[in-house]
Amino acid sequence: MNEPPLENMRSRGPQYGGAGPRGDGFAPVPFGHEEVLRGRSRKSVGEGALVLQAMGIEHAVEVGSNGARILVSALDGDRARAELHDYDVDNDAWPPPRPAVPTVHAGSVQGAIAFVILVGLLYPIGQRGGFGHDWWSVGRMHAGGVVDGEIWRTLTALTLHVDLQHLVSNVIFGSMFGVLAAQALGTGTAWLGTVLAGALGNWVESYLVRPEHLAVGASTAIFGTLGLLTAAEWSRRGQSRAPWVRRVAPLFGGAVLFGWLGVGDGTGRVDVMAHATGFVCGAALGAIVGLIRLPERTGRAAQWSMGTAAVILIVGAWAFALTR
Repeated sequence: MNEPPLENMRSRGPQYGGAGPRGDGFAPVPFGHEEVLRGRSRKSVGEGALVLQAMGIEHAVEVGSNGARILVSALDGDRARAELHDYDVDNDAWPPPRPAVPTVHAGSVQGAIAFVILVGLLYPIGQRGGFGHDWWSVGRMHAGGVVDGEIWRTLTALTLHVDLQHLVSNVIFGSMFGVLAAQALGTGTAWLGTVLAGALGNWVESYLVRPEHLAVGASTAIFGTLGLLTAAEWSRRGQSRAPWVRRVAPLFGGAVLFGWLGVGDGTGRVDVMAHATGFVCGAALGAIVGLIRLPERTGRAAQWSMGTAAVILIVGAWAFALTR
């Protein structure tokens, strides 16, 4: 049987000699002493005795037919009760609640499949053109053009790739990070956040590089996904009062992956600035997602709506680019 909380057994005030409560199974409290704790057994008052011993308060444990109690000198009564009360308060929240297990959202693979289909279809069109348009020229990132108002380029450039190696690399890592983010945050949250982080990353980069800077590729958005997932998990774990090691683990993992994959090989083919701005913008979005606990607040319909919005942004940007 579980023992009652210590404070439930603590005496309401000093008892100076005289008979104890009738039928309680104890002899009267000796003159000059006070009862400060009572329990159903010696074990139930054991922690209290250890607390008093640690604080150097002399005490005695008395066992009766109906339980056990702790007696102290009347001079130490108030101090003993205060120490026992503080001990109870300190241990009210112990052990701490286990962090909630994040929800693993279904449908994460579908988003990755849609991503592969989209960039796969646009690869040959971007290389050769189609429907009477030069998709490459109107869709690639051009820093000066973006600054001058050609905002669609921040989105369309994410779907163009230089060569097959460039495409395959982004498909592999984009799908991998996308599935992980979708499982943790929901498919819609992950892919809408990815598109927004990529577009914002390209937009910020356009103000940090020379106006003639040109770029294409989904890597800005892919590192946006990494930043999104990193910051969202850090924020969510912080709110759940997880141990500090678990709280900083996403930050450490994100930094390591960015350092490993995002800084290039020194050949100049990698747009490190775009990777950095994508990661930072994704992290900013992720911190908001985690702070408002968006994955926990959105159901299947909302996730599908956000996923659809991500597709609409890309399609709309291309429609604007080709019809302007």
